Amino acid sequence: MISQKTRSSLKITIGTILVAIGTILIVAFSSGYNIDVFRGEIFSTGLVLLGSNPSGATIKINGRTISQKTPHRLENFKTGDLTVEYSRNDYKNWLSKYTVRPGQVTFADYALLIPNAIEQNDKFTEIKFDTLLSSTERNKVFGFLNSPGTIYELDKSNSPRKIIELPVNPAIQAPVKLTEGQLSRDGSSLFVKANYPEGQPSFFWVDNNNGQFFNIEPSLGQKPTDVKFNQRNSKELYNLEGGKIRRLNVDNKQILDLNISGVASYQIDKDYLYTLENLSPLEQGQFLVRYDYNGNNRYVLTQLQPASSTRSITATEYNGQKILAIRDTGNGDLIVFRQAEGKNLTSNIGNETNNINFSPTGRFLSFTQKDTLKTIDIETGDRYSAGLAAVSSLKWLSNYQIVLSKADGLYIIDFNGYNLTKIPPNSNPLDNYTFTTQIDSKSIYYSLSGSLSYYTLQPRGLINFR
Repeated sequence: MISQKTRSSLKITIGTILVAIGTILIVAFSSGYNIDVFRGEIFSTGLVLLGSNPSGATIKINGRTISQKTPHRLENFKTGDLTVEYSRNDYKNWLSKYTVRPGQVTFADYALLIPNAIEQNDKFTEIKFDTLLSSTERNKVFGFLNSPGTIYELDKSNSPRKIIELPVNPAIQAPVKLTEGQLSRDGSSLFVKANYPEGQPSFFWVDNNNGQFFNIEPSLGQKPTDVKFNQRNSKELYNLEGGKIRRLNVDNKQILDLNISGVASYQIDKDYLYTLENLSPLEQGQFLVRYDYNGNNRYVLTQLQPASSTRSITATEYNGQKILAIRDTGNGDLIVFRQAEGKNLTSNIGNETNNINFSPTGRFLSFTQKDTLKTIDIETGDRYSAGLAAVSSLKWLSNYQIVLSKADGLYIIDFNGYNLTKIPPNSNPLDNYTFTTQIDSKSIYYSLSGSLSYYTLQPRGLINFR
């Protein structure tokens, strides 16, 4: 017979064991583990979010069709390899592969389903545009006509709006080609170089709202060799010449010479002006430096090795991190710089890179390297690649899809290299075409032999992506 004292001790011991087991299970579940009571197995799990645009797509998980449609979530899903497939009538099938990690969320909810038949508007306008541009925020699209030099804003709901026909030169000749076109961040202004049959080119700032224009060279007092917009004021332009940076306000014609020297290249984002400054001797390389918009508050971010040629800088921001992609225009060597948790970090990607482009949110950096499309996820550090030869340019269509330009036309592909799909134009040959994207409506504009067409890949009633 068990004594009262022994019984009490057993209760305490059993209670302690149960509490310990419960604590272990709670910690395990919160850390992404689950238990199969029938098999006596504890396994790690994660959450999988599924979704497509348009929604209502049939879902296959690792080759097995489930009863639910998109959007859907898989809770306590066993970790490991995962293949997700979506299918929907009148749309192309979609597939992507993932690795589910313990206690983490796997996002498979960004699928843009491509229609089997894409409806195009081929009678948008009879005007034959030579160049298409979209603003950084991609809410405005513009078309350039080389001869005579004319600029239009494109609105697919109306006829193109003529902004300006640029003036003749002293020899009473109209422009024959517009080059070096760039738009202010909000698309309210543009800068363009007008080339004439004879004589010197002219460099114009244009107000896209009222068509007013201004030849900046006389007021600037120097050749506009490397012009960039102030990202907070579309009426201010910066120019780099002879290692120094000058700023011009087109309203009051005021000039500011920044107290900076030895500048090899520069870039401007919404907060700062960044420079690459040559050290002496040149074999010591360059400083990457940050300034405010007036060229004050100098802060050296890092020192780079010497470059084989001029370096270009592409800037973005993601979750408060400043990210710069610095490319050697000679050998294509790419360096990624970012500030994270108070640290300045650099990563050398290697040579032979082209088509450097950040996603709209700044989370992904995509580029081509030799015959491969590569994407870096700034948030997770994951890297993706897809073998693709002869990509001449790339532009983001959404936060997760990229449009690629090749000799045989346009392709759309997900950031991780899956779901490469041919999209219009489909004419043959495609010797001379240009394109741009409008992210707000997920529209693609292209000019083939001067004839302009557009279409949208945004389904009706679409709920915006994350």
